Amino acid sequence: MKVLHLPAETGTGHNMRALAVAAKVRSLFPGAEQHVYLGSKSALFTPMFEALDVHVHTASDQQDHANTSQLTRRFDWTSYVTGYLNRTFISGDRMLAAIALIGSVRPDVVVSDYNVAACLAAEISGVPYVLITERYDFTLGQIGNAALLDAGFVLDDPDEIDTIRTSLTTLFSWVTRRARVVLTDKPSVPELDRGTPVFEAIATGNGHVIGPIVRDECAAEPAPRSEIDARFGLHGAEYAIVGFGGTTMFTENKERMLRAYLAAFDQLRAVHPDARLVVIGRQTFTEEIDGVVLVDYVSDWHSLVKHAKVVLSPPGWLSVTELAVMDAPVAYVLSGRDEYHEREAMTRLDHLGYTTAIEPDTETLLAILRKAFDEPETFRGRASEASRAIAPTGNGAEAAAKLIGQVVAETSAGREPAEAL
Repeated sequence: MKVLHLPAETGTGHNMRALAVAAKVRSLFPGAEQHVYLGSKSALFTPMFEALDVHVHTASDQQDHANTSQLTRRFDWTSYVTGYLNRTFISGDRMLAAIALIGSVRPDVVVSDYNVAACLAAEISGVPYVLITERYDFTLGQIGNAALLDAGFVLDDPDEIDTIRTSLTTLFSWVTRRARVVLTDKPSVPELDRGTPVFEAIATGNGHVIGPIVRDECAAEPAPRSEIDARFGLHGAEYAIVGFGGTTMFTENKERMLRAYLAAFDQLRAVHPDARLVVIGRQTFTEEIDGVVLVDYVSDWHSLVKHAKVVLSPPGWLSVTELAVMDAPVAYVLSGRDEYHEREAMTRLDHLGYTTAIEPDTETLLAILRKAFDEPETFRGRASEASRAIAPTGNGAEAAAKLIGQVVAETSAGREPAEAL
């Protein structure tokens, strides 16, 4: 069996899901030959994949979408389709590159993590593909014009936005229908998802909600607290973790969030003077701040999380699923209303019962931190209850690997894959 993983190139979450699936494919099918194409953070992820004996192919134009604004305030075809989608999810250049790679590797199956260009390339190349998606439709398909206006975008021609939305949903519907199987780690909320392509795929039996697609480490016992203290300089103190990385529509939102986090922490220390703050920011920090540990990225963060008093995280779905598996005391924070691509996730997380805050000020962040430090059992209990809706059973990565193997076996036998497990 030969598997080609083609995760979307916009963030670490897509790479991390591909890594989790590749690990389970290696475990279940030891003789499988696996390849992956990394369009972002290849220096970080290459050794992780190579440790699994996965052949790594990398893009020559690596981009970090966490540190570059993706949109302008004017929302139209030029800014959104030409300026953003054509550089990321729907790109002729990326599709042709994927076709070339498929022709070189000659896989039995392509595994696309929300990479529409990869799905199109696989279909054109006559190779079956498995679609792993954290979204039930393109984001715009679940965000109306009123929400865009509320976020401060300028819509010169609302009808044009409706045309973009309809076209994207049509494309995603085609991609889900042509996939041999559609897998998602996001539990459905019917009032949010009814009528979307993935919701329809689930209804017809070709789509499956398989649970968190995460590494086994997320459920493992944490390293001793002494090791975490030595690594991050925490000195046995109670600490909070805050993050503001991930794909960013407007970099000024990241900068504002960092200032707000630091200001809230400064006020928290008036009540909890020994507290520490770990800031994960997907960028290089040069300054030193008393009581604050500034780090770029922590790939093996489960031990750090499991000893934390609270985690304030952006709603990137890979982080959401990992934190659910860890049963972390987490609240979700969106840096700005104009980070439109995560508005749907925030609505879903609020429905599931998590503490959430959109574009919070210092006082709002301080209130969350105080709740976690002053009433830890209550705060943790609320997060735990919500997390059970996301991580109710076993590892979705293993389910994904089994279905990938099933697709290859049934394609080789000249049969269509079964509609459901």
